[in-house]
Amino acid sequence: MRKSNTPQKRDKSLVPLSREHHFGLLFCWKLRQGLKNGTDLEVMRAYVHYFWENILKPHCEEEEWVLARLMQKDSTVRMRLGEEHRLLHALVALVEDGSPKNKELFRVLEQDLEEHIRWEERELFPYLQSVAHPDDLKLTGKLLEHRHAPRTDSFSPEFWTVKVKAN
Repeated sequence: MRKSNTPQKRDKSLVPLSREHHFGLLFCWKLRQGLKNGTDLEVMRAYVHYFWENILKPHCEEEEWVLARLMQKDSTVRMRLGEEHRLLHALVALVEDGSPKNKELFRVLEQDLEEHIRWEERELFPYLQSVAHPDDLKLTGKLLEHRHAPRTDSFSPEFWTVKVKAN
């Protein structure tokens, strides 16, 4: 069965989370660009730490907090969400503690995060929209509105825009 490329209709209650997924995909692109540009891995490691603490970790916590209301405790989808978030955290920790020469950790992180975001957008959110009661989705939106602060990515230097000159 072929997947459609048409954008999926997102329930407005889940839109704040989808917007942050855009930040996550941009983070993945920045890591790819940094590797392509020959950026110092210590700079990229600092960016991974910054992004985790300021955007990704709060996003994962918020997602689990708010989406848990829409899923049964023993739901395999709920378990997968939590497991993938724990895996992302473990990958971030490996990048932070890893060898200064290990570019592969950055690749694994960006690939796994991109796959996770695609899964949430293409499978998790449509699933939630199909099983959750409209009133629960509406309440979810209100909770997100109340709890959700827009996050920004203001990391400097913007290594993804600058190619390192060879000596």
